[in-house]
Amino acid sequence: MLLQFSFSNFKSFKDETVLNLIAPNAAKYDYYAHKTIFRNAVLRTATVYGSNASGKTKLFEAFDFMKSVVCPPRGKDKIPVLDYWQTKYDTFRLNTYSVEQDSFFEAVFIIEGTQYRYGFELSHKEIIAEWLYMKTKREINVFSRERNSSIIYKDKHFNAKVADNIISADMVSSTASFLAVLSTFNEPLATKVVDWFRNVTVISANDIRSALTYPIHVLADNNRKNEIVNFMKAFDFNIEDMNLHELPVSEIPEKIKEMIGEDNLKGKMFDGVNTLHKQYNELYERTKDVWFSMEKDESYGTNRLFALSWAIISSLKNGTVLFIDEFDSGIHPSIARLIVELYYRCNTNAQLVINTQNASMLNYETQDGKKLFLKHQIYLVDKNRYGESVLTPLSDFSNDMRSNMEKLYLEGDFGGVPFVSIDRFLDLIKQE
Repeated sequence: MLLQFSFSNFKSFKDETVLNLIAPNAAKYDYYAHKTIFRNAVLRTATVYGSNASGKTKLFEAFDFMKSVVCPPRGKDKIPVLDYWQTKYDTFRLNTYSVEQDSFFEAVFIIEGTQYRYGFELSHKEIIAEWLYMKTKREINVFSRERNSSIIYKDKHFNAKVADNIISADMVSSTASFLAVLSTFNEPLATKVVDWFRNVTVISANDIRSALTYPIHVLADNNRKNEIVNFMKAFDFNIEDMNLHELPVSEIPEKIKEMIGEDNLKGKMFDGVNTLHKQYNELYERTKDVWFSMEKDESYGTNRLFALSWAIISSLKNGTVLFIDEFDSGIHPSIARLIVELYYRCNTNAQLVINTQNASMLNYETQDGKKLFLKHQIYLVDKNRYGESVLTPLSDFSNDMRSNMEKLYLEGDFGGVPFVSIDRFLDLIKQE
């Protein structure tokens, strides 16, 4: 479970930014939060509002960047590219001071009843500091490193033989996370923490066709395929079944084959998904089945929900954290609300963090008469005149939250809405 994520000096966020998922009152938030062995409960869901270009997506990208440091992708021979994060690193560039300053990232989370706090500071060239703390009754330091200093660790919690060999062989470069290096050598505690980060999924609005989220590979497993089909049926899509569309190797252009590599061409190749629909005659009697192409024949909304399907199912079943950018893009409000409600009704530690423009969710009540989101679950991102994004919890505002929150938000009482000048548009039309 994710308790808190904080960072500074990344993309449009200049100052320290905190996304806090700790419920302020564990008893009151029983429906909305997970109980823990600690005093605090952890929110099941959170939502972020804000105008276009305010920084909502950049907030999610910040966590995704932290993942890239801890869980770097693997290159040839399955060797992790430990300096991959440098390709994604970007400081706040609209200030002459911050553009040259270091950045800070830290996450607090719970794994199997133990609370961890992991973070690092880095610059364009290197990781300057890194630390890991753990807590059952009181917080203790597991390891720490600083620039030009030796790595200090507690051999009570780490495999001393593995850690000593890595340090003595000088295998931790200035661009590599010590935690990531340890997990590469299967050090148990490091592997547990890295796996937690790896299981957090961050889906960008641009990822609808991403190989990381578009669940083509999942359909090869019949059990998982059936789960996705049932997921789609639950939302009244007229899809009876799905199959992978196999692409014969002979039809792949030579240049593409060179990019894929010979080893990857030995198995079956798939380039899309087919969906099964019923066909009827003029008397509405079922005649036969018709296969459509998911990518060419189905709507954007169907493709969007399909792209999210396995990530949502996996999160709910395995109790992991899921970030979804532009959550309800192309999805009907009723479906979007139901997906949020699933996180309140599931029995795992699943958490959902979304951003959206759908203000109607602020007032929506479930069939049980409960609000979809309470004020401590709602965040607002606004951008000031200097181009700095600022994240603010709705609970910081003094407005009466029993009022119409949708109306207050759209009227700008909380910020996070664009300033639109219709006169400028009218003047432009007049000039034309």
